[in-house]
Amino acid sequence: MNLEILGNSDPYLHAHVFPRYEWEPPEHVGRPVWRYDPADFHGPDHALGPRHEPLRHRIAAELAGAVTRGSTPPR
Repeated sequence: MNLEILGNSDPYLHAHVFPRYEWEPPEHVGRPVWRYDPADFHGPDHALGPRHEPLRHRIAAELAGAVTRGSTPPR
């Protein structure tokens, strides 16, 4: 998992979380995900779509549960 926490060019702190996989090419292992070709992030094969809905719902439910369990929601 790559975690990148930024705040140097925005007026707020924000984070990027990128999963990493065993099948990644050796030239990318241990390197920033920004080294990938932009088409790997923004191409039509990688766009959000209906196939992502179950995952989006699970993430939303987990976040809602974290707030219910006492986490402070961001302002």
